[in-house]
Amino acid sequence: MHLYRHPTLIFALALAAACSGRDKSSAQAVGDTVGAARRAQVVIPSSIAYREVEISNAGKVTGTVRFTGTPATDTLIQIPADQNGCGKPLILNFLSRSNGNLAGAVVWLTDVRQGEALPLNRRFQLTNNDCAWDPQVQVVVAGGTLNVVNYDPLAERAFVTEVSSGDTLALAPFTDDGQVIPYDKLLRTPHVLEFSVESRPMSRAWVVVLDQPYFATTDSKGNFTIEGVPPGLHHIRVWHPMLGTADGTVTVTSNGTATVDLAFH
Repeated sequence: MHLYRHPTLIFALALAAACSGRDKSSAQAVGDTVGAARRAQVVIPSSIAYREVEISNAGKVTGTVRFTGTPATDTLIQIPADQNGCGKPLILNFLSRSNGNLAGAVVWLTDVRQGEALPLNRRFQLTNNDCAWDPQVQVVVAGGTLNVVNYDPLAERAFVTEVSSGDTLALAPFTDDGQVIPYDKLLRTPHVLEFSVESRPMSRAWVVVLDQPYFATTDSKGNFTIEGVPPGLHHIRVWHPMLGTADGTVTVTSNGTATVDLAFH
């Protein structure tokens, strides 16, 4: 197993109608053999159930996630055509950047237990096509259903692994093109799931399950926005399957915008 050095998270908390607070970040590696070390708890379930309440003076958190280090060799994998049943060359880019800004990083506030309503959409999709998963990283809401769709005409097995424990939680056969496998029990509690296929263990996807709405995934330019945030001092966490996790704090004032610049090195 390839272990990455722990990333460092830097917060530049700028005032944009509101924002203050800073602390020393701590980072823990997590992932699998094509990422950071396994067996770290990315999502820590809360003993307090999330409550939907009206917040009239909510603010928001915006920012960018950057990676300024040198990617490891196993973050970009190229597979020749017809290897392991793939009909065309396959390029797996597990660490996508644009001018140093990091795409596919998950950012969320870990301590908010009441606020805006959970997203109405509770049905999510993960697709296996041409030997690759899409999307590689996504966030879903606990209590929903994840439809895993297979478009490869190959008979093989798909595995679902719980990242923090390394336990296999589900095993499903891929048998034909157009097959849909619905998962709902896997989305009952907050955690991180890793999806893989037996014949192509290098191809992976990750699903982060959260039980509150204050999260975002960085876009292709590394940007994110979290809306409707209750005013106050909040704990913020960022996670990427190749780089691990890191933590900090951010303060949002009434109707204010907290701008946060996050960086893995």
